[in-house]
Amino acid sequence: MKKNTKLLYCILGSIILSLLNSSFLERARFGIFPNGYGTSSFGVFFIQLTNILSFSGFVLLIVFTILLIIHNIINVIRGVNETTSK
Repeated sequence: MKKNTKLLYCILGSIILSLLNSSFLERARFGIFPNGYGTSSFGVFFIQLTNILSFSGFVLLIVFTILLIIHNIINVIRGVNETTSK
């Protein structure tokens, strides 16, 4: 698989992780605990874990996007065409 394709898959996975804090999924996370998530230690752990995963998704999204841009700039400078190279 080409490096650009691998980086695009990594970016897609990072977007999915970062969407854990979207309003739709946030309501679903809080809806799991009918009495509020603060009443159980599992609820607090679950909410904190999803917040950490979402933050790591944002960080990975930035890193992989920068890597993809740098990789494509290097290919343009070298004159490498991804469709003709192996």
